[in-house]
Amino acid sequence: MNEWTWKFAFWITTFLVPPLLGIYLDSLCKIGKLQLMVPIGIILLIVILLVSSAAGRALRLCGHSRKARRLTPPDKLVTSSVFSCMRHPNQFSMSFMPLAISMILGSPCGVLLSGWGIALGLAFILYVEEKLVHESFCPEYCEYAKEVRAVSLSPKCIVEAIRTLLGASKC
Repeated sequence: MNEWTWKFAFWITTFLVPPLLGIYLDSLCKIGKLQLMVPIGIILLIVILLVSSAAGRALRLCGHSRKARRLTPPDKLVTSSVFSCMRHPNQFSMSFMPLAISMILGSPCGVLLSGWGIALGLAFILYVEEKLVHESFCPEYCEYAKEVRAVSLSPKCIVEAIRTLLGASKC
């Protein structure tokens, strides 16, 4: 199995298992849906997609020394845009996907179980992505890692994501 395939399988499993297991447990325990969570889940999903899109755009625009025709791994370290406030914005935002899905589905058990999905996402960042980026970009990345956190919940990151999507952020 190539790297892309197992990463894709990991994230899809992480996204779907907590909410689906939560729905099953809700029905088993006869717990009703919490409709109040739905709008919050939709807002969270929008923020997740916003940050993830901004990270992808920044990598596409700033992460290549020459123009690439298709999706390719970056050959330059990106430290601007949303990457100026955290090192792994895409994976960090995607870590919250099980919570957003569980909230949209209104599943109380899914919301509780989504903590495990978030924890798996954070472990993925720290044990898989960090290693890959170190191999590709150190010593430059090692200096960057001293200055910028791996993940951040700072509102500044949302602002940077919006600026990136609007084209206001430069490489």
